Amino acid sequence: MRAASTSPERQPLLAPANGDSPQDAKGPPNGGLDAWLIVLAGFLIFVNSWGLSSTFGVFLEHYRTELLPGTSPSTLAWIGSVQSTFVTVVGILTGPLTDRGYLRPVMVVGHLMVVVGMYALSAATQYWQVLLAQGFCVGIGAGAINIPALAVISSQFTTRRPIALGCASTGASVGGIVFPLAFRRLAPAVGFAPAVRVLASANLAVSIAALAILCRRPGVRAPRARLVMDPRGFGEPVFGTFVAALFFQFLAYYVPLFYLTTFAAVRLHTGADFAFDLLAVGNAASFFGRTTPYLLGARVTPVQILVAGEVGAVAVLFGWMAVHTVAGLVVWTVAWGFLSGVLVTAPAASTAHPTLSPSLDVIGARLGMSWSTAAVGVLIGAPVAGALADVAHANFQHAQIFAGVVMAVAVVLMTVPLVAAHRFNYAKFRSQTDA
Repeated sequence: MRAASTSPERQPLLAPANGDSPQDAKGPPNGGLDAWLIVLAGFLIFVNSWGLSSTFGVFLEHYRTELLPGTSPSTLAWIGSVQSTFVTVVGILTGPLTDRGYLRPVMVVGHLMVVVGMYALSAATQYWQVLLAQGFCVGIGAGAINIPALAVISSQFTTRRPIALGCASTGASVGGIVFPLAFRRLAPAVGFAPAVRVLASANLAVSIAALAILCRRPGVRAPRARLVMDPRGFGEPVFGTFVAALFFQFLAYYVPLFYLTTFAAVRLHTGADFAFDLLAVGNAASFFGRTTPYLLGARVTPVQILVAGEVGAVAVLFGWMAVHTVAGLVVWTVAWGFLSGVLVTAPAASTAHPTLSPSLDVIGARLGMSWSTAAVGVLIGAPVAGALADVAHANFQHAQIFAGVVMAVAVVLMTVPLVAAHRFNYAKFRSQTDA
């Protein structure tokens, strides 16, 4: 029994709360005050990472009409694509660093870059300045803290891992509601620079709270942690197909988030306030997509939830072409918002499955590897859609078809890890029943 309790597969990534050495730890607590405090820290981190990046649709419309009116929507979309790409791809470095015990410095540097980048954005007046501040500085900082948060939470839970990750990721929904509403109300009243400085101050307050919780205890080096990645993982049929599916999924994921406000304003001629508020409506709906699927119990696995979300996303993305009224757009926005919450949380919960990550020692590396592959899709998806959309003539059909088709490809590829996870779970159930 002693050997089982100290096996590397059960090694948390934070020092035990009671001060015992990592070797004396009994593995993930799967609950308790300290573990749920880490979930709270993850919630705050998601506010400053995914929550901030999902707000870009509001910034895009402001840049298009006010700050950078002579720049094409496709060119402007690169700012948000670069930012969102870094949110995912930087984890290929910071995830393994977390595995090796460097949680504190990773978190401090990441939060600092987010705050500095937002304050720098408030002073930007040209395209290259916005790209450097929002795309690179904020994006890299958000990416530095994103995957480590997922890895630490994953290492603290076993059966409750999906709901813990779902609760933490609701921070993205809260940030995606508060930030666009605040920016839209403040920018016309006080101007772009003061409005962004208010958001930056909010980012600073959130960063301080997250660091106070998460950095109370030092990180723990996993016994078999890799420095950057485990390249053999890409050659595994199940994991390799999984990351390929994520690439196609995230080719489509940001298309609605970036162009929803523009579609409402240009295609349906809604008022500017209504168009901006739609983004907050979608993020509010994503709150339920990040949590409610994981309340179904252990019989419904995260991989199954992910595939179901992708199938639903295919239908909704193609259904976008049939939206011709404001009421229809509101309904569509709620549906997509819910599914977007599923699509951004289920991959992290799925990666911890034994068919994708052989042990918790490499959970940070595997998360970084999977999200870095998805980041390529994030980088090019929205700009491609922007080039396909004819904003001047309010024709978004080609961009909508593009999003639906690539999401359908993701569904086909994701059936491989779905079948593998089902077989593993069934074999485990049979072995326990026979015993």
